[in-house]
Amino acid sequence: MELLKSILGQQLYSIDILTISLLLASLSIGYIYIVSSHTRQKKANKYPPYAPGGMWQHIQISASSQYPWWILDVARDLHNRVFQLSLPMSPMAHKVVVGEVDTFRRVLTDPLSEKPMEHYKLFRDILGGPPTAFTSNGHEWHGKRKAVTPAFSSTHIKRMTRVALETTEIWIRDTLIDPTKNASFDVGEEMIGITLSSISETAFEYKMSTQEKKIFGRELELTLIEFALKAPLNPLRALFSWFLPERGRAFAAAQNTKAMMFQIIKSYRNMKEPLNNGTIIQLVMESDAFLTDEERAAQLMEFLIAGHDTTAYTIAWILLELARNPKEQTKLRESLSQLAPEDWSRSEYLKKVVKEGMRLHPVVAGGSVRKIGRDIMTSRNELLPKGTICFLPFILLSRNPDIFNDPDSFQPSRWETPTRDMLDAFNPFSLGKQNCVGQSLANAEVFAMVARICSELELSVESEGSVDFFLTLKPVGARLRARKV
Repeated sequence: MELLKSILGQQLYSIDILTISLLLASLSIGYIYIVSSHTRQKKANKYPPYAPGGMWQHIQISASSQYPWWILDVARDLHNRVFQLSLPMSPMAHKVVVGEVDTFRRVLTDPLSEKPMEHYKLFRDILGGPPTAFTSNGHEWHGKRKAVTPAFSSTHIKRMTRVALETTEIWIRDTLIDPTKNASFDVGEEMIGITLSSISETAFEYKMSTQEKKIFGRELELTLIEFALKAPLNPLRALFSWFLPERGRAFAAAQNTKAMMFQIIKSYRNMKEPLNNGTIIQLVMESDAFLTDEERAAQLMEFLIAGHDTTAYTIAWILLELARNPKEQTKLRESLSQLAPEDWSRSEYLKKVVKEGMRLHPVVAGGSVRKIGRDIMTSRNELLPKGTICFLPFILLSRNPDIFNDPDSFQPSRWETPTRDMLDAFNPFSLGKQNCVGQSLANAEVFAMVARICSELELSVESEGSVDFFLTLKPVGARLRARKV
C-alpha cells in the first residue's frame, strides 16, 4: 500500500509539474502574442494602409477582370498609390501594390529585387514544367537571357518586322477583300492572327496553319485559366485534382500546347539548314542554357505566348482609339503622307499616337511582381520591409491624374512637351535587369503595322465591344470598319 501511494504520489507530482509547465508556456506565448500585437499596432503607421475589404475579397478581385479598375479606385479613395493587400501567398511577407513613380522605379531597378518564385513558378505548369527566362532568377535566368538576346539585334528586328508587314498586306487583301466597300473586322482577333503568324514564321521558322492557330488559342486559354487564375488562389485544387474534371482538362490542354512546341522543334531539326541564322529557335536549340527538349519547348512556348498577344492587343487598342478619334487619325495619315514608307517610323505624330495608346491601355496592366531584398521607404515615409512582395501595376502609373491631365482620354498631343514625371511614369515594358527582352521588336512591329494600316485605310467604329482583363488588357468583340482613302 505504501509503495502504491509512493508511485501515485510521484505520478501526481509529475502531472502537476507537467500541468504547471504547460500553463507557464501558454502564459508566455499569450504574453508574447499580446506584446507583439501591441508592437505591431504601434508600428502600423509605418507601413502603407490596407486596401478596403478582407482576404477573401482581395483574392476574388485579384483574379477578376475588374482588378485594374479596382486598384485605380482604391488608390483614389485612399489618396495613396501604395497600399497593402491581404493575400494567402507568402503569409509572413507584406503584399503591397506600388503605383508611386519613384518607389515603383526603385523597386524594379534595385539589384537586390528579384522575381518571387512562389508567384512565377506557377507559370511553369503553363509552359511545360522546366524553368524559363521568365520564371527564374540569378544565374539560371542570366544564362537563358544571355543565350536568346542576340535574336533581338537590329538585323533580326528588321527581318521580323518585314515579315509582319507582309502578313499585314495579305490580311488587307484577303480579309478586307475590297477596302472601298467599308468592310468590318474584329480588331483584337485579326491582330492576334497576324502577330501569331509572324512570330511563328520569323522566330521559329515554322508556318502555323489556321487550324493550329485555333487549337493553340483554345488550349492556351484553358491552361491559363487553371494554372494562372484558379490554382494560385486555391492551393487545395492540386490535392483534389482527381475530383476536378476542369483541372484534368487543363493538364490535357497544357500537354497539347507542349506537343505543338515539340512539333516545331521536330520541323526545325528536319530542315536541311536554317533559313536564317541567329533566330530564337536556333539559339535555343544550340545553347547550353537549354539542355533538354523539355527545356527548349518550355522556352519556345514562353516566347510564343509573350510575343504575340501583347503586341497584337497593343496594336488593336491604338487602332480602336484612332477609329474613335477621327481627327487624330487624319493627323496621323497626313504625317505619314509626307514620308516614304521606309521612313514612317520617323513620324513624330506616329510616335505620339503609339505612346499615348500604350499609356492609356497598358496591355500588361497588372505589371510586374518583385520581392525586394532591402527595406525601401516610400515618398510618404512608409516602410516596405525587406522581403515584401511588390505588385507593380503599370496602369496605376499611366492613369495617375496627378501626372496626366484627364488620364482616361486619348490625347497624343500631351507628348509634345512631356514632364519628367510623365516620362518616368511610362514603363510599358517594365524596368531593371529583368525587363522585357523583346521590347525593341514589339515597338518596331507596332510602329510598322499601325502606320501601314492607317496610311491608306480610314477606320471607324462599328461596335465598341467590351474590355476584358486576364493577364492582358484586351478589347473583346470590338469591330472596326475600314475604307480605302
